[in-house]
Amino acid sequence: MRYLICLVVGALAGVIVAGMFTSAMQRRNAWPRALMNVMQHELGAARSAARDGACTVPAQARSAAHLRLVAGDLEGALLAAGTKDRVLSQYITDFGKAVTAWDAAAACPRQAEALTTIANACEACHRDYR
Repeated sequence: MRYLICLVVGALAGVIVAGMFTSAMQRRNAWPRALMNVMQHELGAARSAARDGACTVPAQARSAAHLRLVAGDLEGALLAAGTKDRVLSQYITDFGKAVTAWDAAAACPRQAEALTTIANACEACHRDYR
């Protein structure tokens, strides 16, 4: 009976430690995931507005500002300090250029084209790094 109790207590302790380890590993990637979620939300909202013909300047300008802000943080969030990745840096540069080229005050069809370019820049990076 004593061995059975020790076995059950050991199994419970193992489950608790495994849960703590899993939680710690998920938190390690929280910052890059948060940036990607913000980018996905802003790009999705802007594309929906452009597709629906509701390209109001304040809403699109806010989305553009958020995407520009996030584009400046991508390299620091995705690469460890002091490391370089030529391909990832090129993808980040392409994304930044696409976001900068987007004119939030343009007509909806032009915005839709620019937003498609931004989405393609995201997808190009995701093909290699997801």
